[in-house]
Amino acid sequence: MSSNAAKKPVAAPAASTVGVIAAIAVVAVGAVGIRDTLVATGVITGSSWLEWLFSKAEVLKPADWMIYAGAGSVLIGLWILIAALKPRRTTHLAVGEDGSGVWIRGRDAARLATDTARGIDSVTNASTTAKGRKLRIDVTTLADAERVRDELTTAVARRLNTVTPNPRVRSRITVEEH
Repeated sequence: MSSNAAKKPVAAPAASTVGVIAAIAVVAVGAVGIRDTLVATGVITGSSWLEWLFSKAEVLKPADWMIYAGAGSVLIGLWILIAALKPRRTTHLAVGEDGSGVWIRGRDAARLATDTARGIDSVTNASTTAKGRKLRIDVTTLADAERVRDELTTAVARRLNTVTPNPRVRSRITVEEH
């Protein structure tokens, strides 16, 4: 791959979700701390939320909650570890095999397939939906469905032959009545 080629586009890491949840939790703990500080200094009135929480915790024996807290901590730790090590999902398809760094989205490949289908004789309407690497082409025609399917398969394969990995193309042909 050449030194000035674009990097492979990938989705956000799964660990970003963990980071957002951890940030929200830290902000919430900070807000409770600020509120309780304001209550303790007399700036606002009310009872301390932390005192209430600690009074409830005094009733519990360590054996009542430690097993559950430990199991919960292990599960949260495993979730964070898996999120950190999970590979990032590829979001685009490469164009060409020379490592030129040109990328298109799945919906752009769908647009190319739709344009190709509309160029086939006797096709009156065409649309394509993309889901990842899968393309589904819906074609309306006035001619023989099998002939149009063969032409469509050949034309779309030729149009998308430089896209890597090749999208999986399925087609649905509807014959219009005259």
